[in-house]
Amino acid sequence: MHIIIGADGSVTLDQPADFTAFDIRAVESTQAAVLDALGDRGAAAPERDHIFVTVAAVRDLAGGAVDSAWEAGFEAMMGYAASKGWLDDAGSSIKAHIDPS
Repeated sequence: MHIIIGADGSVTLDQPADFTAFDIRAVESTQAAVLDALGDRGAAAPERDHIFVTVAAVRDLAGGAVDSAWEAGFEAMMGYAASKGWLDDAGSSIKAHIDPS
């Protein structure tokens, strides 16, 4: 799944059922620009090319794709992310790499 930040600052989720990838694709790919677009749905990660995105934001952006199968896939993805240290201390946000588009 890919969070897409458009040139106009719009935020959408592409491929919401792909639980093997998680990144942010943005034309304006600085951490500050991505944080500006995400607002309270994101927080700075120590690495300048990463952002912590709230789990709630991912669910909201997935919209109509969310069902019991989606939840099971997402929970498995979160478990993998936790095993790699890609969750914040509270487990409420997942780290995403910023990929310039």
